[in-house]
Amino acid sequence: MDRADLAARLAAASDAEQATLLAGYAVLADSALAQALKTLYFDTIASDPQLAAGAAAALSTLAHVNDSPEIQALAAWTRGLAALQIEGQSERAIQALDEAAARFEAIDQHQTAAATQVSKIHALAMLGRYDEAIDCGLRARDTLLRYDDTLSAGKIELNLGNIYHRRDQYHEAEQLYHAARERFAAVGDERLMIYADNGLANILSLQHNFRAAAQLYEQALARAEAAGLEVTRAEIECNLGSLKLFQGHYDRALAYLEQSRRRYAELEMPHESAIAELELADAYLELNLAPEAAAIYTRAGATFAELEMRAEQARTLLNHGRARLLLGEMEQARELLAEAHRLYHAEGNTLGVAQVRVAEAQLAYAAGSYAVSAEAAAAAEATVAQTGAVGQRLFARWLRGEATRALGLNDRDARRLLESALQEADERGVPAVAQRCYTSLGLMAKASDDIAGAESAFKSAVVLIEAMRAPLPADEFRAAFASDKRTPYTELVQICLADKAGGRVAEAFDYVERERSRALVEMLHGAIRLPTHPRDPLEARLIAQLEGLRTDLNWFYSQINRPPDDDTSRLATIESLYQSAREREAQIAEIQRQLQQHDPSGQGGLAQFEALEIEQIQRDLGPDTALVEYYALDGELLALVVTDEGVEVERGLGKEEAVTSVLEQFRFQIGTLLYGVDRVRTHLSLLTARTQHHLVTLYDMLLRPIEGRLGARRLVVVPYHALHYVPFHALHDGESYLIERREICYAPSAGLLHHCHRQPRRPLRHALLLGMPDERIPLVRHEVEALAPLFASSSVLVDGQATRAALREQAQTADVVHLACHGQFRPDSPLFSSLQLADGWLTVRDAYDLQLHCQLVTLSGCETGVSAISPGDDLIGLARGFFSAGAATLLVSLWTVDDESTAACMTLFYQQLRTGAAPAAALRHAQRTLLEHHPHPFFWSPFVLLGRW
Repeated sequence: MDRADLAARLAAASDAEQATLLAGYAVLADSALAQALKTLYFDTIASDPQLAAGAAAALSTLAHVNDSPEIQALAAWTRGLAALQIEGQSERAIQALDEAAARFEAIDQHQTAAATQVSKIHALAMLGRYDEAIDCGLRARDTLLRYDDTLSAGKIELNLGNIYHRRDQYHEAEQLYHAARERFAAVGDERLMIYADNGLANILSLQHNFRAAAQLYEQALARAEAAGLEVTRAEIECNLGSLKLFQGHYDRALAYLEQSRRRYAELEMPHESAIAELELADAYLELNLAPEAAAIYTRAGATFAELEMRAEQARTLLNHGRARLLLGEMEQARELLAEAHRLYHAEGNTLGVAQVRVAEAQLAYAAGSYAVSAEAAAAAEATVAQTGAVGQRLFARWLRGEATRALGLNDRDARRLLESALQEADERGVPAVAQRCYTSLGLMAKASDDIAGAESAFKSAVVLIEAMRAPLPADEFRAAFASDKRTPYTELVQICLADKAGGRVAEAFDYVERERSRALVEMLHGAIRLPTHPRDPLEARLIAQLEGLRTDLNWFYSQINRPPDDDTSRLATIESLYQSAREREAQIAEIQRQLQQHDPSGQGGLAQFEALEIEQIQRDLGPDTALVEYYALDGELLALVVTDEGVEVERGLGKEEAVTSVLEQFRFQIGTLLYGVDRVRTHLSLLTARTQHHLVTLYDMLLRPIEGRLGARRLVVVPYHALHYVPFHALHDGESYLIERREICYAPSAGLLHHCHRQPRRPLRHALLLGMPDERIPLVRHEVEALAPLFASSSVLVDGQATRAALREQAQTADVVHLACHGQFRPDSPLFSSLQLADGWLTVRDAYDLQLHCQLVTLSGCETGVSAISPGDDLIGLARGFFSAGAATLLVSLWTVDDESTAACMTLFYQQLRTGAAPAAALRHAQRTLLEHHPHPFFWSPFVLLGRW
């Protein structure tokens, strides 16, 4: 056995096996073996860090059995390298590298002693000791050049370039990377040339020379892959993700960053994984996923603090502060920004300090302190301009211009700033800044009565928003991204409706539709499902972890939803259970994001689809149906009325806050019956009158001004914000309820309604009927068993048979899916709103993965139609999950239902369906029948029909 073979065996062996091998081959346990182990470490650290760690450990073991000064020096060297490169322990690395340098000096190996300083430079930089690192590097380079050690001198320059990069001194970094690359090319070291190219690409990217940066990255990535340099691949993928994020290519950014995180995880390099996570958090922040970003910043910040990685810690604090600003947590944002400022100042990082100033300017703008914001942004821009950080400079200039605009004192300066930022953002391909500039310029033009200029600017903003949003890989990302970008749409609606000729109402309708519920509609046109079969080992572990977390979560849900007892200590137990459930929900959401954003195909997100034309909606409606789509401008509600004859608008319906106030009073009256009818039965007539009073008020506000335009047509309501909780079918005109005069159904948007109408129609032959009765809803069994004979064939699954697996399997072939079980809406985490089945809770996220081809889904439980409403009016609740799975029509409830009246309603509803009635007509019949026996709306009106009527 030669020494190279023995080194390989030692590196792969355990500690005990290493000692045995060295004892068995004692004649080979010399300095030459130590050199072989050191070479093995250097050769494998970029491709197999765990094998490199084994080589370093073996060299330390060799040093215990052979006290040769050279072996002792080599052992200290590799120990320091492993501490730095694998463990991220910079202080330990410096101690070991200093020991190695001293030992090499003692045996007159001055050149090798200088070579140990290559890594010490990086360790000092990680601790923010930049001046010390630069001094160390320059002295070591002088020594190495005296010995004509071109390779090691290049390594010194590479690490010095990294220092100037960390300090955001881009010109100096670029010069050093070029010098290092020339030295590596001279000696033909392909691996180190890849490192230099990666560094150069980083600098070019930060200066927004994207084309050249992308070319260098792609070349370096291909060479790293060919050479099997897995660590380098992960680093370049992380950098490519950051580049794509700068460019607004969010789908590719997420894919690259997720791939980098996975690769680091496979290589078991937690400190590098934390850096990849930091980049992902920054991407989440750009997409307005502030809670998710804040959670990662908290986790990553602790890692960086523990490893004393001050630059990364400062950046984490800065962006964590920005996340808290988005969440409206101003005081916490100030504290985080102050700490980031302290660390950046200690680092001597002027760009970092300037970035904190920009965030503070954002904070001042959010607080309405526009003068303070403009001043802070101006100071930050001047500093940033000296570093060449184009993206930060343009953002600071936009913010300065926007704050100046908001002050309203100097339109000329504001316009100059915004136009110059826009021009450069367009030239350099920074769409996120360009979109903001267009919006600000549109507002300026509107204020000066330049309506044509305002319209042009707002339309340009919309084009950029939709181009950036289109390729995002999941509806969660799309809904969040759009949440702070409503202004251009709202302003375009205003402009269209202000047209004195009144000929632009249809155009206004188009912008209303383009703003709202887009994420769900887009997902339906190109739905992305989580992979059921792992595509790599990490994905296999993630999917297994997901199943384990779901099992845990179902147990916590079962404990939380146990019937109440007299145990006074249960309140504390419940809170503990909720906390544990929320922790697992957060972990599940994070894993599902990882699975969604990993896109090995490189094909991007959801498929694009053609814009909805008003003529398509009119054809769907036909002569018998009218669609009323609500919207609000400046807090005032309006209604867009669409029929086969045209599109009209009714303005001045009332203030949103007034409608919300009445709606809250109505829901309070409904709430008086939630805990049992028997205790209030003697007051039922009075309670009915009080409830009806609020329904009359809502009718006067929302429907009386427009009902005359509807004729005898069926009504489709597209609500807006709080109106999603209004039972329009129960509105009362003082003489009768609306359901007594016409059929009514609902849709989150006209686009979703059109999608539902495009679904193939099939006869209602086979029904899947699932029921989970208990002491709170004992009539569920009777409900599903009574429905079974109404269909040509049916599958009745009750109690232990009503499982998620059975639902997934049998729902694919059913024409009707009826789920009679407990439902819970989660306002704190709406994607975890759920239905209780025999083997656990079916959440919104789980419903996404059902494959439905049915005509109707009925969720016969409590609050199954309640959804959270995002700022873009995207609904997030159980209805979203079932629409995504393929349902054309949903029957859901707006509040906690009465067991007895629900069973009666369902029987009446399905009996009518089997006579050939359409769902809206069948529901109207059932509700009118119940109304005769149970006048209070609590009993007869909780259910609403969504989608196709």
